[in-house]
Amino acid sequence: MKGICSAFVLMVCCLLLSFSGLAEAVKLPIDESPGMPFDRSFTVDGQIYDDPTIHVTWKRVENRDTVYNCNYYVAYVTIADASQLRTAACDGFGSYHIGNPAYLAKTVNAVLAVNGDFYSYHGDGYTLRQGRVIREEIVRRMDLLLIDEEGDFHVIFYDEDQENIDNTHWEGRRVINAFAFGPALIVNDENVLHREADPAFRDAPERGYRTALVQTGHLEYMIVTARDVGCTLDEMVSLVGELSDHVEVAYLLDGGESSQLMFLGGLINKVSRKYRAISDIVYFASAWRAE
Repeated sequence: MKGICSAFVLMVCCLLLSFSGLAEAVKLPIDESPGMPFDRSFTVDGQIYDDPTIHVTWKRVENRDTVYNCNYYVAYVTIADASQLRTAACDGFGSYHIGNPAYLAKTVNAVLAVNGDFYSYHGDGYTLRQGRVIREEIVRRMDLLLIDEEGDFHVIFYDEDQENIDNTHWEGRRVINAFAFGPALIVNDENVLHREADPAFRDAPERGYRTALVQTGHLEYMIVTARDVGCTLDEMVSLVGELSDHVEVAYLLDGGESSQLMFLGGLINKVSRKYRAISDIVYFASAWRAE
């Protein structure tokens, strides 16, 4: 009862602030501008951030006694508006510069951020970020992930006719971000892992550090990174399925030392060194503006 009362008081306070003009939720622009500055007063125990527009919780799980034999990090995110799911790159998209991912996360006010597909490293593959097509080249060995203006994920598989599909829209919705990496792991709770997809990067038989970006519901997401000895792709499929009752889409982003998860501007899954320089991140931002 105490918890319910506290939650009710918080909700009332937030509503009063909004109506009084002292604070408000805003829709973030579809461009490369940052999210709203986060307020650390909404942080609990360094592992939860909860303001009226975004809820993030993360944990590190010791998993050495199970079949996975690795440590993993999982973060759950709920946002109020699809514009809060954003991407950013060092010196802006179109640049091939690389840098500290935690610093990049800080510059865009990311509540939670994870490495992207390191588009500048592999040099090819369809790339669309924050509503702008950066690179149009199609590489058919890769599954494509499209994220539309409602924040929903869609997969175009490596063996589909990617060159003749409109990658800028999905069923009438504008595509805001698109990634060429993968492979896709799960779609609508079904294992869709294709052994032929992305042979240059997946290295499926081997264990490795891996990053999965997952949609679990409308405006609900999960990020999983497997570190230390890492895991195989089959193990990542199983792990993602265990961590959520429902998976709409699970898609693999860049792995190895690039697999880096940031919370409130700090790298939380570092292992052997402080960070690996990368080109881009996927992040979730607050849309709560305090006046």
